[in-house]
Amino acid sequence: MDRTERPYELNTPPPAAPGGFLVSLDGPSGVGKTTTARHLHRLLAATGHCAVLEAQPSSSPIGELARHSTHTIRGLALTCLMAADRYHHLATTLLPHLDAGRIVVCDRYTPTAFVLDQLDGADPEFIASLYQYARPADLFVFLTASPRVCADRARSRGSNYSRFHHTDTAAADRERTLFTETAQRYQRAGLPVLEHSTEALAPEVVAVQLAEKVSAQFAARQAGRGRVA
Repeated sequence: MDRTERPYELNTPPPAAPGGFLVSLDGPSGVGKTTTARHLHRLLAATGHCAVLEAQPSSSPIGELARHSTHTIRGLALTCLMAADRYHHLATTLLPHLDAGRIVVCDRYTPTAFVLDQLDGADPEFIASLYQYARPADLFVFLTASPRVCADRARSRGSNYSRFHHTDTAAADRERTLFTETAQRYQRAGLPVLEHSTEALAPEVVAVQLAEKVSAQFAARQAGRGRVA
């Protein structure tokens, strides 16, 4: 990354170019991020958009190390490792897709850092400094549900792949509070935030509603550039 590049500092709107559109889905464990992201990608592709599905941690060696090391790597070491993965993912995958004019659906993005890294002891201003060069999403989607619902869904998976996989209501409540605070932080910074409840809706229904919003915003963006979506 070019260190002379102007930082975003959570107060810079998404760039007018390139021609792609980045939509991220973040939220607590059990809220339905991954399933909703898959349905959203499928719907966008089915309606003729050139769409790709990505996730963080990424599938790169850095991302795989971060994904499988949450029980052994902790604190600032894991915070910095995840930041390295996000920047590598941006440079090698996300930005090339956006340069090509594609819609990128990303399962987790920088908002998750403000939650999980805080849970691991990092100061939010330190986290903000780490991501000051990260390109903002064109739409930050925060999926929400009650702590009870999220904990119940997380328990149903029966997995202990990550120590951030919260299956008790108290931990889910803390996680939800931090995501709410993060959404408010992004909104104060003037970034495009959409909060969407998954409390009583199936992921495919949530995805339909999100696809309509993403398609409309992408079309408006393209029309503003004098292009047909």
